[in-house]
Amino acid sequence: MKIFKLTFLTILLLIPIFSFGQIPKGHFLDADDSSEKGYKLKPFKQKKEGIYHYAILTELPFENNCGKRISEKEQITCSEKILKSLISEKLSTKTEFEGSVYVYLTVTEKSEIIDIKVKSYPQSDKIDILIKEATEKINVKAGKYKRKTVKSRLWTSFKFE
Repeated sequence: MKIFKLTFLTILLLIPIFSFGQIPKGHFLDADDSSEKGYKLKPFKQKKEGIYHYAILTELPFENNCGKRISEKEQITCSEKILKSLISEKLSTKTEFEGSVYVYLTVTEKSEIIDIKVKSYPQSDKIDILIKEATEKINVKAGKYKRKTVKSRLWTSFKFE
């Protein structure tokens, strides 16, 4: 009986350890200044703010060749790649920065880009400004969710080596 209790208690102790750090299905990490660490876990559909994550949009805010009937994961990968190339085209200068850059942006119903957050690791204000300026120059249209024009949240990442 003691071995059973010990095994059971060990399993109960390990469950939170294994689940720590997992992002629940239908959620994503978003850059958010209101959070202590700068990131906040948010659902794909934020009804209160009226923001929809691009993984669930039926029509993306930019031209894409991702296909119509693909999974959320495939849409995320394809969309990030296209957004990354759109921003890369608008970069005006070559940089000597080595590291990673994460870009978060919101596209409004009026096809305007707002709430751009750029985070670089290691931190570099110069690359943050360059990426933000390039992001402001890209052409977007309003995203759609089930034929309804919605505000959408997008993100992508860059690796400079």
